[in-house]
Amino acid sequence: MKVDLGNNEQVMVKFKDYGFFMPKNIAGKEVIINGQAFVEEVSVDDQHHYAEDSGASFEAIAKITEPKRTYSFEANGVLLIK
Repeated sequence: MKVDLGNNEQVMVKFKDYGFFMPKNIAGKEVIINGQAFVEEVSVDDQHHYAEDSGASFEAIAKITEPKRTYSFEANGVLLIK
């Protein structure tokens, strides 16, 4: 599940031990998530490698010049606000 952080960024939410799932039709709904948040930095070299693996053009790969911060969350509970 992806959740909008409100600042033009999203966080990928995974469910602990795949113990539960959320319905696909909740886009735009408000949720409260309990669990652990993670911030990781992807190096320029790793981004180049991933871009090459995905078949990106040389020009697109050359535009990658800074590390990228990624956000993820491992949820052990999610409350869907009605």
